[in-house]
Amino acid sequence: MKFEERIINCRGIYPDTNRTLPFRVGVYTFNYETVEQDKSLIDQIIADATTLANKVNPGAANNAYLQRSYDRILNNCIAGVLSEYLWRKYLNSVNEKVCETECTDVSAQIDLQIISNKKKIEVRSSFPRNGIDFAICSPRYEFDIIGMYSNGYKPGEIQKNNEKFIDKIKKNGFEAFLTGGGTWNMMIDNKISIEKSFVPDDEIDLQMEKTSYRVIPFSRALDTRQIYDLVYNEK
Repeated sequence: MKFEERIINCRGIYPDTNRTLPFRVGVYTFNYETVEQDKSLIDQIIADATTLANKVNPGAANNAYLQRSYDRILNNCIAGVLSEYLWRKYLNSVNEKVCETECTDVSAQIDLQIISNKKKIEVRSSFPRNGIDFAICSPRYEFDIIGMYSNGYKPGEIQKNNEKFIDKIKKNGFEAFLTGGGTWNMMIDNKISIEKSFVPDDEIDLQMEKTSYRVIPFSRALDTRQIYDLVYNEK
């Protein structure tokens, strides 16, 4: 597993983008087929995600009617477990700053916790079919940082295509991106966040009903290095 920081210059990709500043992302590259450590890690993540998926929806894997939905839930669980692991590794790259939270509800989102002050970090995942540049920079279909329920619509062009996610993650050159985030204060600031109604990409409930959320468009979000600096400086 190799790590690099990449800088996405949205203005150079989409001249009319809403993102005016460069966006720094963290990229982890896996070579499952040739690197034994990568294979062991991915196999463990898939195993943990399978356990989680079966707890969320017991029996769904053996129900032909629910099989397609279960496959999506499993993919989302794999992405969630992988995202949590990589964010924890990234944020702890210099000093141990965060840890996992205790899992009390398998249907809840995966969280990390800042060790020094117990503040929680909610980790989310997504599958942008048209690529990371499109998700962050597109002036029309930019993705969002998802926050809390706010109690609409998500264009079909950006729906994820994750039916073969397990196959992809087991190939050499698989890339996972850490793509920034936002703070609680940003989420409650109407000048930064907006309200949308949709089914999140990383939903793990078979019902998958639309819900209203507070979200931060990527054009207004903190990039990955800014999130790292924010957590690193927490007391």
